[in-house]
Parts: sequence; structure tokens; C-alpha cells
Amino acid sequence: MRDVWDIPALRGNQAEATGYPTQKPLALYERIISASSNPGDMVLDPFCGSGTTAVAAERLGRRWLMMEQWDGAYAMLVKRLAAEGLSRDVVVMTL
Repeated sequence: MRDVWDIPALRGNQAEATGYPTQKPLALYERIISASSNPGDMVLDPFCGSGTTAVAAERLGRRWLMMEQWDGAYAMLVKRLAAEGLSRDVVVMTL
């Protein structure tokens, strides 16, 4: 693995773009998760936003726990998982 990662920024016209203002490229999250965990490990993202971390974790065989303060995150995450063919029951807990 190189010490410089060449991963292009996400553009709004790309298929993976959700319209979320701070969305990062899926390839970036896949690289981070692969480098820092093993299959079956738990991945936590306390600022889940559009759910990129959950998609990457799911693709890489990791369990995941997402948190988000924004009310629209749940619908966006469920839609994103379905679009990726990663249907899963998502449990919502509010504080």
C-alpha cells in the first residue's frame, strides 16, 4: 500500500452522488475501512450523513453502526443501501 492515496473527489454528476453536501467518495471509505479493520469487525460512524461508510462497510463484510443528528439521514441511508443492492433492516433510535 502506498503512503499517498490518489482518489478523485466526488462530483455531483457521478452516479454515486446523493446530493449530500459533504459526501466523500466510496473508494476513500473502502480504503480507510480496509486498512483499519478486518472482516466481521464493527465500523462506527457518528456522523453518517448520506451513508457512504455503511455502504463501504457492508461491501467489505464489516458490521456497522451509524449515527446522525439530521432527520433526513435515515431515509437517505435506506434508499442508498437499496440502490446498492444491500437491503438490510435499519433500526432507528432517537434521543
